[in-house]
Amino acid sequence: MHEPFSRIARHAETVRHDFTIATEDGLRIFVRELRDSAATSDRGPMLMVNGGRSGVLASWDVGAPGLSTAKEIAKAGHQVYLMDIRGFGRSEFPPEMQNSLEARNGPVAVRSNQAVLDIAAVVEEIRRRHPGDERLVAIGWATGSQWLGHYASLYPEHLSHLIYYNAAYGGPAGGWQLQQEFSDPQQPTELDRSRHGAYRFATVENLVGRWRSEGINAAFLARYAQLAMEGDASANTREPPSFRFPSGPTADTLKLVNGRQLFDASFIRSHVLILRSERDFWSRPTDVTTLRSHLKDAASVEVVQIAGASHYVHLQPTADRQKFLDAILAFTVPLHPYPSP
Repeated sequence: MHEPFSRIARHAETVRHDFTIATEDGLRIFVRELRDSAATSDRGPMLMVNGGRSGVLASWDVGAPGLSTAKEIAKAGHQVYLMDIRGFGRSEFPPEMQNSLEARNGPVAVRSNQAVLDIAAVVEEIRRRHPGDERLVAIGWATGSQWLGHYASLYPEHLSHLIYYNAAYGGPAGGWQLQQEFSDPQQPTELDRSRHGAYRFATVENLVGRWRSEGINAAFLARYAQLAMEGDASANTREPPSFRFPSGPTADTLKLVNGRQLFDASFIRSHVLILRSERDFWSRPTDVTTLRSHLKDAASVEVVQIAGASHYVHLQPTADRQKFLDAILAFTVPLHPYPSP
């Protein structure tokens, strides 16, 4: 279910290897393998998943200015695999995103159960590349972690460590900052289809407009926007240019923050780190407490809140991002040295 690499890029000790694999239902999923040949430790493979708008490279491997988050994790000894869920970044778009008429009338694109199919295909490939290695850490940005939690509840034996980062889960309804922007006023658990289609569009201004006034580095903003745009071949056919991304993550999250759950965390068996930025707008404090209470059979559970940090804490090389990295790498310390058979 895999094909030869399409590109290998080397810079200093960093090796990036891009390829695609096919899912059970036949879609092509983009994967980047990133490793540091000079790393002095071996913490095993780590899977990194995109968030609910930009693809995985904009989510984790921007690298301008400074080192990317994925590269920092590889330097610490993880062999990193970055994947785009269908409909995001460089992965193939599902049928719901191919017909412009379906933007309003068709089914919402890329629900959590479909994302689980993509993750399952990539995890199978990672396990094939690391035979006999029981270690696999996984992290996603917000909805990326929601998808991974869903996957871990169905395949509890396949992840050794799960990092649930700035993600919703469940608990008492209410308290979601984006509720009015996305929900149907008559049905709070449902996406307002009169305003939001099966997929949505984002321009450069949507992506980085508010950041310009916050003094964010211009080179970072340009590279972030470029990576977000490049997966949609039709981006430049619209004025201003915009890329398509699925509405499924928002539709699913509306359920999670309004008293419904997509998966039961009591099935998860891995070690779990619940990692949250104090000023996150996507997850709520109640998501943390509810998830923690449901992880009854997890190998271990840790909760870390990064004081004063935002939803985007992992993106730029700042003191807050170092706190993010420190929390992750402290969580994966037991994976090195390689565990005895």
